[in-house]
Amino acid sequence: MNSILLDTNVLIYAFDESSEFHQKSVELFESEENNLFVTTKNISEFFAVCSKLNFDLNKTLGFYADIKENFEILKPSEYSLTIFESLIRKYNPRGNRVYDIEIVSVMLTNGLTKVATANFGDFSNIDEIEVVAVKFNPS
Repeated sequence: MNSILLDTNVLIYAFDESSEFHQKSVELFESEENNLFVTTKNISEFFAVCSKLNFDLNKTLGFYADIKENFEILKPSEYSLTIFESLIRKYNPRGNRVYDIEIVSVMLTNGLTKVATANFGDFSNIDEIEVVAVKFNPS
C-alpha cells in the first residue's frame, strides 16, 4: 500500500465539483492502493482557499468532516519543528514555499516520503521526498 500525503490543491479539486479535475481527485481518494494523509497545515490552507473562493461554509465543514473520518491528520511536534528548522536552513524558501517546507517536516517526522500534488514545482526541489505528480487531464 502506498502511504501518500495529499497536497492542498488535491483536496480543493476533490471538494470543488465544478473543477475539471474533480473526478481525477476523487479517484485518487477512493483508490484502495493508497493510504492517505494530510497535515493540519493542509487543512488550514484548505479553509483559506475555500473562503477566498466563497464556497459555502457548511459544505466546506462537511468535506472537512469527511477528511477527519477518512484520512489520518498529521500534526506538528517538537521533532518536526527541528526538521523544519533544518529544512529552512538547507532550502532558504521564500513566501508561500515556507508552508510547503512545514508540510514536508511533518511528513518526514511521520515516516512519509511521498506527496501527491498537481503543483509539481512546489515540492520538486526537496531531496528528502518523492513527488507523486497528479496528472490531471481534463476530458
